[in-house]
Amino acid sequence: MKQFKTVWLSLLVIALYPFSVLAADGDSVPEFEEVELEQSSHRMLRQTSDVKGYQPLTVVGQEINAAYLEETLGQRHGAVVLLHDKGEQFEAYGVITPLRHALPQYGWSTLILDFDYPFEANILLSIKDESAAEIDELDELADETLEEPVADATTTELPPVSNQDRIQAALAFLQAKNINRIVFIGHGAGGDMAIELLDTIKTPISALLLVGATAHPKNDVFNEFNFPILDIYGANDLDVVPEAVEHRKTLMKRINNTRYQVRRVEGADHVFSGLRATLIATVSGWLRKQFVEQADN
Repeated sequence: MKQFKTVWLSLLVIALYPFSVLAADGDSVPEFEEVELEQSSHRMLRQTSDVKGYQPLTVVGQEINAAYLEETLGQRHGAVVLLHDKGEQFEAYGVITPLRHALPQYGWSTLILDFDYPFEANILLSIKDESAAEIDELDELADETLEEPVADATTTELPPVSNQDRIQAALAFLQAKNINRIVFIGHGAGGDMAIELLDTIKTPISALLLVGATAHPKNDVFNEFNFPILDIYGANDLDVVPEAVEHRKTLMKRINNTRYQVRRVEGADHVFSGLRATLIATVSGWLRKQFVEQADN
């Protein structure tokens, strides 16, 4: 029996030996930290270079992530600028990304770009399966990983690029391609930002589509908008969205804006989970009626 235990332990040591050697000789922690801290700009490039149509825009001397897809129908109806929601990544498979990949098939080129929103903690993304001590440990590790190296005396920190400058750069990019019909689609905070900033943009747009927007604009804001507006929201959207839609609908009736329409999608949540095909059909169908069919007539 003793001999059997000895043989069994010997086999166990042999089995675990490669892993112990890898841990001892191939420890990748220092190398990983070096990549994360010293080559963070290259890391961002690697992430965004995989985005289809990736084409950064230069805005007031700084590069802003952007991606452009040309229409594939063979008939260019115009271009759509997509404004993502707060908390979304540059390419997030919620609302904006499915639309930007689908609309080129209907004759609409698409342009997405990064926007700068104030940071707000998202309690919906909290870790539920970790104890409080483990969460604190993870937070400390994240702080250490994200800590920036000390800048030398020659480093100059560039000022933040405003969302208004980003939008203006997007419009200039499309105008350089001789695209004159430009439509804005804003999801959530992106729609709120469009309402807030469009009256300050000199370049006219052709239409505005709001998806799950929460803004409560005043009369004078929409009085400046003389283009078609479509308000889309899901029946299971965030609680504040239906109230905001009702506010905008009432406002449109008050100012007698007959070019405003509302679409309520049954069963849809804020990111149209499982119903993105319905969202694409709603958006593309509305754009066709507003611009393609009228042009044919």
